[in-house]
Amino acid sequence: MLVLLVDDSPTMRRYVARTLRMTGMECSIEEAGNGVEAMRIAAEVRPDLIITDLNMPEMSGDELVACVAKDPVLGRTPILVLSSDRSPCRPEQLIHAGAVAYMTKPVSPEALRVQLLEIMGSQT
Repeated sequence: MLVLLVDDSPTMRRYVARTLRMTGMECSIEEAGNGVEAMRIAAEVRPDLIITDLNMPEMSGDELVACVAKDPVLGRTPILVLSSDRSPCRPEQLIHAGAVAYMTKPVSPEALRVQLLEIMGSQT
């Protein structure tokens, strides 16, 4: 599985990448610092999953979800939003916009593994 990890914080990208590796699932990881960079990389590598933060410069996670959902090639790519935003309406808004799941940071490897298995299982 090829995962595109999008977060403007290199520290948070390292943390999420390490958490992904701790799930025991085989995956390779590409990284982007914002939505603009993510769209460019996604067009090149066609990831199996995008994991994105929300608050980023240039193009936010909200905008990224909308752009991916509208893209004729990437539109079926599942997006997991991983954010520290605990607003009760955010998950529903993002799911409506095209994300498949929403988790709040910090996330445990076990919870991430369960969510990834659910996402990938629903894609088959």
